[in-house]
Amino acid sequence: MSSITIGLIAAGCTFSGALLGVWLQKRLPRHHLDKDSHEVVKLGAGMLATITALVLGLLVSSAKGTFDTINEGIKQVSAKTILLDRILAQYGPDAQAVREQIKRSVAASLESARLRKPVGAAESTAVQLTNRVELVQSRLRELTPQTEAQHQLLAQASQIAGDLAQTRWLLMEEA
Repeated sequence: MSSITIGLIAAGCTFSGALLGVWLQKRLPRHHLDKDSHEVVKLGAGMLATITALVLGLLVSSAKGTFDTINEGIKQVSAKTILLDRILAQYGPDAQAVREQIKRSVAASLESARLRKPVGAAESTAVQLTNRVELVQSRLRELTPQTEAQHQLLAQASQIAGDLAQTRWLLMEEA
């Protein structure tokens, strides 16, 4: 249902309730219309409004918590991707193919976010993005370090790529 339909239904129910109240006011006995009855109705309406506000507040809080979690995950993935690229740049020209794969993965991620695919396609897109991270990991395993510094850089890069894959799966599960 669209938001306009829901709004029209809510307005129709409110208007119908008002008409029903006017009709009932003429038919109810006088002792149901005294000041005490008004106070009981006000108390009930106030309690209902308070419970509704509480439920809406909890709903907004939950949505914000989910948004914040996903936002933090995206920031972590971005920072780790930049760090991985910088480490591979220090590794040398042998890591250029891996760096190109990272750039293609980032470009594909940005393109899929720009297109805003439907909900059913989001799951397959997330799996594809995670598979790209796993492709980067396999390309890292193909590198053969020549020096001790390259051994250390490759170990760091492998650790960061593993963290990226883990964060991607966590983001996919959160979504």
